[in-house]
Amino acid sequence: MTSEAGRLPPEWVAAPAAVITAFAALILLAGVGAAARTPARAGATFAAHTALALELLLAAGLLRLAAVVSLESLATVAAIIAIRQVIGLGIRSGAMASER
Repeated sequence: MTSEAGRLPPEWVAAPAAVITAFAALILLAGVGAAARTPARAGATFAAHTALALELLLAAGLLRLAAVVSLESLATVAAIIAIRQVIGLGIRSGAMASER
């Protein structure tokens, strides 16, 4: 059922990855709405939603990677993971500072 070297066919990966990406966008929008409704905890609320959305975007990216494996795509994923870690750290520290 898999193509050469254990790769998934791109048509098997595209739709689930798009659904996960759309779900991540909805979570970000929900985070904006939830933060607007709770101004006292807006930072923490938005941070929680953003962290979850970033995890879903990473999952969608890894799913897409299952279809196309090359050194360039591996380097892209490594960069995305590093950027996600830095953004997550910044969001968490910003949320903690706003809670004080």
